[in-house]
Amino acid sequence: MRDSRKLGRLALCCGLAGFGLMMAAEAFAQGGGPVLVETGAQGKRRTVNLYNGPDRTLEVNTSDGDSGPAPTGAQAPSLDPHDLSGHWLNYGHRTLFGPEGGMPPPLKPKYMAVLEKRIRNKNKGIPEGDASTQCFPHGTPRAFDSPYPVEIIESPASHGAPAQITVLMETLHNIRRFYLTDKHFPNMGESFLGESIAHWEGDTLVVHTTKMNNRTQIDDEGSAHSTQESVVEHIHKSGDGKTLEILSTVTDPVTLVHPYTFRVALHWRPDIKTQEYVCEENNRNTVDANGITQAK
Repeated sequence: MRDSRKLGRLALCCGLAGFGLMMAAEAFAQGGGPVLVETGAQGKRRTVNLYNGPDRTLEVNTSDGDSGPAPTGAQAPSLDPHDLSGHWLNYGHRTLFGPEGGMPPPLKPKYMAVLEKRIRNKNKGIPEGDASTQCFPHGTPRAFDSPYPVEIIESPASHGAPAQITVLMETLHNIRRFYLTDKHFPNMGESFLGESIAHWEGDTLVVHTTKMNNRTQIDDEGSAHSTQESVVEHIHKSGDGKTLEILSTVTDPVTLVHPYTFRVALHWRPDIKTQEYVCEENNRNTVDANGITQAK
């Protein structure tokens, strides 16, 4: 992590110690749900009232700051809707992946309590570790929302292997492989990023990911998922080729009350190249024996 761009995004990605929220438990208890409060221009900074009450130990801060489009004069994108290749960058980074920006997933009470505990510990200055703080992959769907560039490469079928779309993520060198086939790999076990089988429905790439382990979370704040998690992503390129819209539907009968869908968008950014991100070499967020992240 050798430049200011990376260091700045690392601080955002880690989500250490949230900023001011006003909370309220009554509205949620009455079925009102989390309340979103926007501050600053164009939602650059958002705070979430998880329970719409005064408990400041549950404060969460999330940023939807736009990374910005490619500068004038940058290489134009392909207008082919099936050509996703090139470099892309997130519109903004969220720490909670609920159905709307800044809202938590529809977790069952047991797992909402786990999320509360993680948020409270973070606000005490003792954030709990997760996969990313130990230099492991972020998991799905969290990986696509990291505020670092991604490079997409499309490969034709060859030597008996199906066609493949490879997503190279600067974050922790995450690599996702979308296999364009209807056949699953029978001997593939659970992993951090799972198995992704894809197909085209018109101009939309549909990616179904399963076989994920439970060592990651849905989002940065710590919303839990089980090994029964299933994620279906609908990836569609805009008509001008400058935006990738990703609609992710998350299903988990263990941790979620019901499936839900959220949106992530990526800018076409040929001016930004992926760089080395060797977390193991300079990990500033190591985890101690008690599972607490020791931020440096």
